[in-house]
Parts: sequence; structure tokens; C-alpha cells
Amino acid sequence: MQRLHIIQISDPHLTPHGQVPVHQQTIDPWTKLTAIIQDIRTLPYQPDLIVLSGDLIHDGCADDYQRLHGVVHMMKDEFNCHVQVILGNHDDRAAFYEGYLPANPGPYYVNRMRMGNNDFYFLDSKVAGYEAGWLSVDQLQWLGKHLRKAPTKRAFLFLHHPLDGPTMSNMHYAILQNTAEVLSVLRGHNIGGVFSGHVHFPTSYLIGDNILNVVAGSAAYDIDCTDPQLHEIRESSSYQIITIDRGQVGVTIRQLLQQPDVIGALQIPSTKFLTKRPRGY
Repeated sequence: MQRLHIIQISDPHLTPHGQVPVHQQTIDPWTKLTAIIQDIRTLPYQPDLIVLSGDLIHDGCADDYQRLHGVVHMMKDEFNCHVQVILGNHDDRAAFYEGYLPANPGPYYVNRMRMGNNDFYFLDSKVAGYEAGWLSVDQLQWLGKHLRKAPTKRAFLFLHHPLDGPTMSNMHYAILQNTAEVLSVLRGHNIGGVFSGHVHFPTSYLIGDNILNVVAGSAAYDIDCTDPQLHEIRESSSYQIITIDRGQVGVTIRQLLQQPDVIGALQIPSTKFLTKRPRGY
């Protein structure tokens, strides 16, 4: 069976043209992304897939997504691999559709692809007006249909918002709000792992039918959520490598930058799950 190397770059928060980096970063996120690409060049193998898992541009416009489109095509050509992007809460859906895509895909942006005996699903958990995420009823039906049609394939899911797990207790207000419904769809299928980002700190856990969940750190800055009401921000940059080999899955974190000084903080009035549920979710 083919050994696969998958690069996951999450939460780059690339700076829109003419603006300054968010949270007083001293190194522009575009520069941090360039450093990650340079680090990928040093690896002893070519990646089979690169996934940018949301919060691509920090509240950008169509021109910013067009610039990102150029970087993605450069990576495709240089590394001779697939590159997939998914949306995060800080992405502007209309601007992404206009600047990045050849056509409007509808209310959400999903994708899937197959490599060997592995199916990869790229889901859209962004809901306009919310920091937290949901997977819509339509998406869950779409996912369940394709999982049932490929029972012998091992499925890997990528989305921006993490599913709930034991290390998410201080983040319930911000993560995926309908984890139970997702796990119901995944139950009984051959799930290799669920990979996400959003919270800006790396963690992993098993939930449901012992499904591996891996949350990537950010390419731009990390957030220390130890204090439930005060989340501290520090400048950093990391990405992770997911290795799939003969049914086994391993993850390596590549930490390229980690600065000790606090550059900002988020006041969190409540860490509880949201009670308001958007229509269709």
C-alpha cells in the first residue's frame, strides 16, 4: 500500500493588501507562509497532498484570494501534488468564491478525492456571523452517502472547526457545535482520522468509535487557552505532516517560530456551547 505524506497548514491568517498583520504580529503572515513552503522544500520526500485548513485570509477581499490562488498553483507545480483549501470563520465566502474559484459552488464549499485505498473529504464548517462552526444537514447527508458508497475505503476528514473532545472544554463556544450529529454519520465507517485547526494550539484525542482527532497549530500565531476567560496570544508558526502507511497514521509537528512574549489577549465571557442554532444546521 502506498505511503502518503500530507502537509496540513492551518490558520495562516494572511494579511489583506494594505493592512497590517492582526494581533500586532511583527512578522507578516505571508512571510511565515513562505518560510513554511521553504521548510517543505527541505523534506526528504515530496508531499502527496497539501491542505490549507481555514482562516486563509484574515477578512480579505477577492484580490487577496487571487494572490493566494497564485501561491497554491505554485505549490502544485513545484511539489507536483494536490493542494486543497477549506474555509474558516475569518474567511469571506463571497470574496473567496470571486477571487479563488472559477464558479460559485453554492452555499458551502466541499470537495473529496481518492488516493489509493484512502478517501479524503474537505468539509465547510464556516457559518457566516459565527466564530463557532457547524456542518449543515445537507453536508452531513452528502458525507454519509459517499461513506456508504465506499465501505472498503479508509476515510480522512478535514474541516476548520475541531469536533468536541476532552481538550476542548475551554473552547466550547468556538468549536464545532454539532459533534454528536457528525459522529452519528461516521459511526460504523472506516475513519482514519479527523483533522482540523481553528483554536491555534495543537492537540489530539479519541472520541466516538475511537476516532482519531488531530488539531493543528497555526501558521501565524498561537493562543494559550489555559485560562478559560483570558486567552493569551503569542507569535509563532507551525505546520504538521500526516503520514499514512499501511493503515497506520502518524503526525509530526514542524515548529518554525515560537516567541515568548504575549502580543494580545482575548477576553472570553463564556466558554459554553452556543444555544442559538443557524437555520439549516
